[in-house]
Amino acid sequence: MSEENAVGWFCAYTPLEILDAAGLTPLRRFGDPARLEAADALLHQAICPYVRACLASVTDGEGAGDAVVSRHAVFVNSCDGMRRLHDAWRARFPEHFVHLLDLPRNQDRAGERLLAREFLRLLATLEDFTGRTIDARSLREAALRREERRLAYLERARGSSGAARLRLAMGFQSTPADEIPGTEAGGTRGGGVPVLLTGNLLNPEGLVSVLDAAGAEVVCLDLCNGDRAFSSSTLPAGDDLEGLCASLARGYLERRPCARMADARRRADDLVKEVRGTGARGVIYAGLKFCDPYLYDFPRVQKRLREEGIPLLRLESDYADGHVGQLLTRVEAFLEML
Repeated sequence: MSEENAVGWFCAYTPLEILDAAGLTPLRRFGDPARLEAADALLHQAICPYVRACLASVTDGEGAGDAVVSRHAVFVNSCDGMRRLHDAWRARFPEHFVHLLDLPRNQDRAGERLLAREFLRLLATLEDFTGRTIDARSLREAALRREERRLAYLERARGSSGAARLRLAMGFQSTPADEIPGTEAGGTRGGGVPVLLTGNLLNPEGLVSVLDAAGAEVVCLDLCNGDRAFSSSTLPAGDDLEGLCASLARGYLERRPCARMADARRRADDLVKEVRGTGARGVIYAGLKFCDPYLYDFPRVQKRLREEGIPLLRLESDYADGHVGQLLTRVEAFLEML
């Protein structure tokens, strides 16, 4: 894999199948949580620390925190922080391929049509950039490989929990599609207190490792960098590119939604269903600082879980998680209550 073929991505709604079909190597960026201040010249400090970490990892040319240094990037217009990252990235690297994909908030037919048009626009832009024609056959083959990779993750992750499972999920997202990450699943379930972990994006070496140390058994990682990207198939059906992109858009919108999507009731329903299905005895709601969608989402989730009699603990992360040792007592007290 060469740097020129690598393209960074940041959001679980990025259509990796299209990037694969264009002959590129999509690699998810997780940035460098230890160097957030390196992004201060371009982004305000009161903005998502994941966004700042991603920009910090490329501002000095070292690419710290990510295996392959590439400035090509595809962004999803999923929140204000991500939009600001796109703006800063485009200004910083004007000679590289930088694309912004719009994402509807509604998951209805109109939303599917809008997202399908965005996929076709991305496809056309990639053809101009790479000089390579993307046809229905190449897209269908790329989608099949992605589905096989999704199933491979679910198989490898079976029976594992906590930080080890999150490292594995991140490994599957940040390595080329034809490579299986070497990260061992580990963290075998059994003996801990089963809980469901939901939120936006967490550092496996920080807050999640504290849950392991406290005796939690994370039976579901409902996180943007965890199980959510593998939660359902996006394998499309169709005879031509228009049909395939329409089907692909439907598949992405049917995934387990994040707090940014409009249908809050569906997200709460899915959480309750997952708790009942996995045998979790409580929910830990953990999110990065300055994330407005999850700040708005929490009271709705709290109300619904209270109605269902499901215990809930809320935690906050700054992505670097230098303070997480202080959370151990709170987590232990919550687990004792379950």
